[in-house]
Amino acid sequence: MGQRMIEKQRPAWAVRLQAERENREWSRKEMARRLLQAAGYTHGSLDSLVRQIRDWEKGRHFPRDWIRAYSIAFDIDIKRLISEESPEKGLGEGDDMERRRLLQALATIGVPALAPPLDAVQSIREGVDRALGRDEGTHLDEWEERIAEYGYRYLALPPERLISELSADVYTVQQTMARIGTSDRNFPAWCGVMSMLSLLTAKVLSNLGHPGEARHWWATARTAADRSGDAKRGLCVAGEELIRALYEERPTKAVLAKIDRIRAQYPAVPCAGLASLHSARAQALVREGRVDEALAALRDVRAVFERLPDSVTKEVGSTHNWGEDRVFYTEAWVHAYAGRSQAADEAVRGALDILRTTNPRSRTQLALIQGIGHVREGDVTEGIRHARAVYENHPPEQRTAMINHLAHQVLAAVPAQRRAEPAVKEFRDLLVSVRV
Repeated sequence: MGQRMIEKQRPAWAVRLQAERENREWSRKEMARRLLQAAGYTHGSLDSLVRQIRDWEKGRHFPRDWIRAYSIAFDIDIKRLISEESPEKGLGEGDDMERRRLLQALATIGVPALAPPLDAVQSIREGVDRALGRDEGTHLDEWEERIAEYGYRYLALPPERLISELSADVYTVQQTMARIGTSDRNFPAWCGVMSMLSLLTAKVLSNLGHPGEARHWWATARTAADRSGDAKRGLCVAGEELIRALYEERPTKAVLAKIDRIRAQYPAVPCAGLASLHSARAQALVREGRVDEALAALRDVRAVFERLPDSVTKEVGSTHNWGEDRVFYTEAWVHAYAGRSQAADEAVRGALDILRTTNPRSRTQLALIQGIGHVREGDVTEGIRHARAVYENHPPEQRTAMINHLAHQVLAAVPAQRRAEPAVKEFRDLLVSVRV
């Protein structure tokens, strides 16, 4: 009677996994060996995997990342092996999509799939947490601290060094959200964490030159921010995405239309996201040739900045904050595209006085914006010379898609009748050689 009651408490898939193993007279250690072999691992911790197998057979966790290996080891089709009670269906399409996006992003940039090792480490940590009496809610503050740390590291480190860590963190949080479910009281807060991790992932993928994959992550970030109920995070995601849209050459009319929709959707709460939204609007307007409106929009950017709390404006070393350097950056962009090089140079000087030397990308971007301003005003020689000097001296591992875009914008601003000049051709050859 007792054994039958225990069987009823376990999910059908857990009972099936144990039964298939025992029918073959395999110990858990033998099962672990066969799973590693089926997954293509030549090395792996048997003891760790044995502990996971024990948890899976008890129904504590579904072996999402090992179910294919189970199918191979048992020589049973996955659909037959997994009962309809499997949580694989209960987790919802959104979680499956999140996982697919993670793995697709990793594959795109050549990062190995980290899920099985992470699953093993996570299982061990969960066991320790249970022994300590910790629940998922106690982890939220730690994740907010992690996001804050990413804000500083994002500006300082090459994107290749961040993407693996971000991917691992997204996976871990996704697993937590799937486990606690949407009815958990902390689920909205976890959505807030996921929105920021997804935003950072989108930005890093964009920096690496994968705008298509980045757009999927922007969509995930928007959805997560909406589910969190945090308007500031919703504005943050929207503002950052729309600024990136300009570097990816999305139609400026579409960008402006989206800005109008976002402004109607969210309250005008003074926050970094609102400042980014106004910054994107000013930059999009000048790209449309609406210079007077763009200059007026710059006043809106500064007005929002002046309403921001010190906690957002004083620390300029984090991508999450909005210091005055970003006001100057927006002003430099608008004046440069308007062909007002003197005003652009003045704004660049203002930004450089504030920026840290540990933020090399922003400093190079500002210098390239200066080049755009000089070329657009007619001083092609100085604009090209300045752009080439800063681009050549910028560390190759830090040449993000944003920097490459601005360098090409300097070249694109050169009038047709001057594109055959030696300095212009040399700069063009440099950009082509980097792309190749």
